[in-house]
Amino acid sequence: MTRSEALEEFREKYCRDTDKLTEIFTSGLKDGTDMLMGRILKAFGQIADQAGAQEKGACVFFLFSLLRYDLLSDTARVRLDVTDGSWYLDEMPLHTEFDLTFLFAPYFKRREELLTAMRPYMGKVNRYDVFHIVQEEIMDACRILTQYLRILFRSIETQEEFRRIPKLSFWEISFGEYRDQREVVLQVNREIRDEEEWKKKLEDVKEDPGLLQFGWWYQARLTGGDCSQMRLEHAAFEECILKDINFGAAKMTGVRFLRCRLTGCSFRQTDLTQAEFEGCVFTDCDFSEALLQQAVFSPEGLEAGWFDEKQKEEMLVMEGVGA
Repeated sequence: MTRSEALEEFREKYCRDTDKLTEIFTSGLKDGTDMLMGRILKAFGQIADQAGAQEKGACVFFLFSLLRYDLLSDTARVRLDVTDGSWYLDEMPLHTEFDLTFLFAPYFKRREELLTAMRPYMGKVNRYDVFHIVQEEIMDACRILTQYLRILFRSIETQEEFRRIPKLSFWEISFGEYRDQREVVLQVNREIRDEEEWKKKLEDVKEDPGLLQFGWWYQARLTGGDCSQMRLEHAAFEECILKDINFGAAKMTGVRFLRCRLTGCSFRQTDLTQAEFEGCVFTDCDFSEALLQQAVFSPEGLEAGWFDEKQKEEMLVMEGVGA
């Protein structure tokens, strides 16, 4: 058996089914939410203190990075780097670190199990192979963590530790590897947007299907536009007036409508999983056949007749759906 054949067999035998490991990690993530947020908020507080001591100008980029070199010593440390708009060229970057070993401990146990399993392969599968396999699995776990943080960070602006950090009207939080692969967790832009920009985005999205993802529309008056079947995951509309917009069958997982007025908008067959409608007023909107798993509504302007029984079971409505 060649080395490549041995490694292929090893992966096939021991690395095919990682569902159980993912389940353990996800369960630990839910059980450890308070500890996770406590450490993140402490890190934000340390950044705020540094910003004050250094008289730091407005911050823009917040990058959480899992430090790979720590993983070899059974520790999972995360570094938080905070910079202004110049990013790499920031002459006074802020940073701190905190420990998340309690979340990633199952992967260190997994590594020891694979190191034992490799022995019959007589060197054709080595320690480097095992470390590489487990690090791949850990980065998959990071993607789960990133998705979880997208929900947890919806209220981050209400937290005193984060509020104390000076920020521009635009800022972004991401999670990944140190200045390498990363995913956006939250992107905020409170520069007032206009309808011309909206129409241009709808044209440009034909060439770039992900253009509207994570977009933030602030105090915009948007009339018309066909967004059907488009990708608007984790986009946000804050204090906007939206009229006669077709969001039918669009992918809008995690989308946020904050204190908006929506008139004649269609969400027919739209994926609104984990969407948030906070303080919105609706008039003649269509939610028929929309996916509303864990979607959160406040009751302003809602009519119970817009939703079927399945949707009512899936969605979360503060104080109940208005009649």
